[in-house]
Amino acid sequence: MAACAQGGPSTETDIEGSCEALAAAEAGLQSGAVKAVSAQSGPTGTVVTLSVDNAAEPWLCRVDASGVILGISPAQ
Repeated sequence: MAACAQGGPSTETDIEGSCEALAAAEAGLQSGAVKAVSAQSGPTGTVVTLSVDNAAEPWLCRVDASGVILGISPAQ
């Protein structure tokens, strides 16, 4: 995640793509196995909900207001 933190994505499409790529890497899957299904933006950042192949629950990607990915994990 350190590489993602240095230069954050700038648009919602960029954010979703970055979250998809990071989730795929974390899960050991091909990039096409992860899809952004929704994004909720607020004053402090964005939460992207991801559909991950073979995962029982969706994953969440948290991004701060400047576009830096703070964390990604299965939803609980």
